[in-house]
Amino acid sequence: MNSRAGLRAVLTEREITTARIGAQVRSLRVEREWSVTDFALRVGVAPHVVAGIEDGSRLPTVELLYRLAGALPVAAGDLLPGADLRPRAEVLLPLSDAPGAPVVQVIGGGPGNPTQTYLFDLAAGESDGGFSRHPGEELLVVMEGEVVCSILDGPDVRVRAGRSHAVRTDVPHAMRASDAGPARFLLVCTDACRG
Repeated sequence: MNSRAGLRAVLTEREITTARIGAQVRSLRVEREWSVTDFALRVGVAPHVVAGIEDGSRLPTVELLYRLAGALPVAAGDLLPGADLRPRAEVLLPLSDAPGAPVVQVIGGGPGNPTQTYLFDLAAGESDGGFSRHPGEELLVVMEGEVVCSILDGPDVRVRAGRSHAVRTDVPHAMRASDAGPARFLLVCTDACRG
């Protein structure tokens, strides 16, 4: 019997997602007859980043997914596994390359318009990371507690559990749990990484 210690017979969902995105990126790059270096220059990353994505050892962040798609050019949703399915497959991608970075659920929406769902669990008074502005739409859905939606140079909006609020994305905005206690909420965004 020939076996290796630690050899796994089953791939994780993340490994399958990483391999499928990599295969799709590689297929589209080769179809255009670009080298890894040429494509990396178009994306604005080092060639080893593209190589890692294509060989399935590196899962792109949400922002990098958009950059890859823009360089090809295809819709970002077309790089996701199940792009040919309706409804499209849901994929979890890291928000950044930082260790322990939160993951974002990306759902391929309409042509070129993936939807990202961010889940936040914040302590009383804690922020989602600061003010940002982006194209597209954003919906705040509060599941527990109370969330304060702040607009730069505008009034705060308080949203309690069970309620939702359409966020103005054309101006810098931020979310935080109210000082009264922790909050759990979703931010559902379309087109958030295209800007």
